Amino acid sequence: MTWKVKIQDRIKLIQMSDQGPNALDFDFLNRLNREFEPDDSFDGVILTGNGRFFSAGLNIIKLAKANKKEIKNVITLLNITLRKVIIFPGPVFAVVNGFAIAGGCLLALSCDYRIGIPGNYKLGINELALGVDLPPAAIVAIRKTVPTHHRFDVSALGKFYNPEEATSVGLLNEIVNSEEAIPKALEKTKSLINSLYPFQRLKQQMMESEWGKIKNEDNFAEKFAEQWFTPETQAKLDEAVRKLKKT
Repeated sequence: MTWKVKIQDRIKLIQMSDQGPNALDFDFLNRLNREFEPDDSFDGVILTGNGRFFSAGLNIIKLAKANKKEIKNVITLLNITLRKVIIFPGPVFAVVNGFAIAGGCLLALSCDYRIGIPGNYKLGINELALGVDLPPAAIVAIRKTVPTHHRFDVSALGKFYNPEEATSVGLLNEIVNSEEAIPKALEKTKSLINSLYPFQRLKQQMMESEWGKIKNEDNFAEKFAEQWFTPETQAKLDEAVRKLKKT
């Protein structure tokens, strides 16, 4: 993986800079999970993509050939990673600089704050259109970011939004010119780090009612794998893979 990771002013800047869609497979998620492991070298995180993609979600081309165990391992790690981002004990900012689809959009929603840049890209969640449920941590991410009156459109109808539309439904907090996005994220993250302990208390208090939900997985991976291998979902995945291979 050709990621660019550096620490500046106790802020870890993670650029998921793989070529292509930054698709979420086991290796990608494992790397991301490790980067969010807290240590004494950083207090905040800024997560961004490669300029065209923040992340296009699960690597369905690779997972189309996976067996049940591999599917369970990936979806379990996705849930763990989203949860780790959500509960990270410090500010987490996403600079969304390209497509953020499905699991990629959920990754952005797991962050505390999302800065988008202008551009011809979309954000959205389409898991239900494929016939699979959202991970428990994904539900928490949606509940903490998307206003109640937009949650059905965002999570159930599988709508895709351009950056301006994404701001209106809670997928993005603001839009900033591309050259200013990282500096602004650094500025905002640094200001919160300067009040780190009050911020940590506030974050925990605001999420207190969600902690039980985020830990309650209810054998989710097993259920997800069963859904993944139904004939209906496999047919939808085959069609999606065909479209991806044509692009």
